[in-house]
Amino acid sequence: MRSAPDVDVGLVYTHERDLMARLLPTLAASGQGVRMRLILVDNCSADGAGQWHGHFRDTLVLRNSASLGYAPNLNRVLRASSARHVLLLNTDMYFDPRQQCVGRMVRFMDEHPRCGISSCGIYHEDATFAYPARRFQTPGVILARRLGLGRLLGGTLDRYLYRDVPVGGTWPCDWLSGCFLMIRREAMEDVGYFDEGFVKYFEDVDLCYRMARSGWQVMYHGATHCYHLERRASKRLWSTDALCHLRSYLRWHWKWGLSLRGDLPRPQPPFTDSRCLRRAA
Repeated sequence: MRSAPDVDVGLVYTHERDLMARLLPTLAASGQGVRMRLILVDNCSADGAGQWHGHFRDTLVLRNSASLGYAPNLNRVLRASSARHVLLLNTDMYFDPRQQCVGRMVRFMDEHPRCGISSCGIYHEDATFAYPARRFQTPGVILARRLGLGRLLGGTLDRYLYRDVPVGGTWPCDWLSGCFLMIRREAMEDVGYFDEGFVKYFEDVDLCYRMARSGWQVMYHGATHCYHLERRASKRLWSTDALCHLRSYLRWHWKWGLSLRGDLPRPQPPFTDSRCLRRAA
């Protein structure tokens, strides 16, 4: 009987054929010494996700009968996983096998048993840093990013992006970008899955916050890195994605009642009970 993998790697495939050809071989070569399984959600793709068998020794394809959003697709991966860690990735990622990023992140999680969710250093293709660890957004951050006021509110963005700490270090943070999330199975079973009420954006913020409220660490580990071909569709001020981002931000406030300063409220009953956390998710 085949033993359970060390890490299940979850991807959602819709139409990203050009990206997968670069991602999968570099991903498979970045986990030497750990047992990896690929869980691939076929989100009603036109060409079928089954074509991507062969890059991993063990591949599970989950086929949707109808196209699903970001959170429901990731929850399909989480429900199908059996490894002690689950790595959720965007398809617009790629790896440098010399970094052995996946293997090093699995070992990092094993060495930090109270870490519920983590991420590594992430760079853009032009080698600029992507700042995957963030502090909770405030109205000042929203204004700086949406209205191009970064020069006037530079200190606000510096704090938001943790520019006050070294990118090669290891430290706790408020939340991590959903493009690369290493999740501990035990923590996931404690706090529950992604909140599918967030149609797009803030699912990652919400999950990290619930981890912290339940006593799990949210950590950035900069000793290894990978790459993200980030497109940021929500960057355009008057766009469907920007409006969706704003709606998710307002829903975030409605759900948790965060102050305008972005403070993290202290856990209060009933959310200290993991069963209630699942219902809140």
